[in-house]
Amino acid sequence: MDPKMYFAAMKGSMEDGDFSLGDHLKREQENAYQVTPKGNTILHVAALFGQRGFVGEVLTITPALLCYKDKKNETALHIAANVGQSEVVSELLSSGGVETLVRMMDDIGDTALHKAVRGGHIDIVRILVKLLLDPEHDFPPNKAGVAPLYLAAESGFHDALIEILNVCKEPTYVAGPSNRTPLHAAVIQEHTECVRSLWQWNKPLCEESDKWGWNSLHYAVKQGLAEIVCDMLGWKKSLAYLPAGSENDWTTAFHIAASEGDVLMIRELLNHCPDCWDMLNCNGQNALHVAILNGHEMFVYVFLGSGISDSLVDEAILQSICLLPLGTVCLK
Repeated sequence: MDPKMYFAAMKGSMEDGDFSLGDHLKREQENAYQVTPKGNTILHVAALFGQRGFVGEVLTITPALLCYKDKKNETALHIAANVGQSEVVSELLSSGGVETLVRMMDDIGDTALHKAVRGGHIDIVRILVKLLLDPEHDFPPNKAGVAPLYLAAESGFHDALIEILNVCKEPTYVAGPSNRTPLHAAVIQEHTECVRSLWQWNKPLCEESDKWGWNSLHYAVKQGLAEIVCDMLGWKKSLAYLPAGSENDWTTAFHIAASEGDVLMIRELLNHCPDCWDMLNCNGQNALHVAILNGHEMFVYVFLGSGISDSLVDEAILQSICLLPLGTVCLK
């Protein structure tokens, strides 16, 4: 790109010495557009540096640049949304062709909304979401299977998540990578505010399993999110009895808590489902087997004093001691 053009776009100068934006653009329409090594046009450069007036002037002279893509298939809107240039985003969207522009994807399938969410730019998220009135087509996942809603949940960007949920009245595009829902993502990353909003938006999401057969409750138990587990089981106690895993390799929420040595979580599960201690995993093991095999002696001592089931204790001790090397654990 001609240095004069580059610096003019960077500084927002329409006229500078012998440089005239209008003259340059008219010549480019005849001789092809000048671009940077990344394939960025003068419009991309102006968007990057937040030169709203320059952007508007360029589009008045050469509106075709609005949808021009660089080597990463990014439009000027992608660039502006990524770096948080909200005024430029507004200018670009006022130039027409909005429905096409907001749905355009780059090389990895990101729309401008993906860029804004990933960059944490709530003002741009709000601008874009107001234009997206068809959740089924306007909030699609990128090539990695990540939709803007999933991205907001995974990153803990609660304000963006709320903006999207306000438009998505129906739970569309909830599946993400590895068949995980946005609720899975928020729970795994321990973004409790996002978890609560997603769960209130669509409670059945917590029943959905990922590719490994784990639902959001299973991950909440593993992460020790007692309040979230309490909410989910308060809504549907049967969640505690759903297996986690595949047909030949599965466990239960109670076993997961035992494997983590989480006494508080065990108590939370028992408060809602007092008989879940009696469940076995795919190997025929109860929760005490799992606790002993994972070296959680303190958990075992607490369980021994709970008086839940003497037969459970005896069974666990006998079988687990047989499986462990001598001296691994000593129960008195």
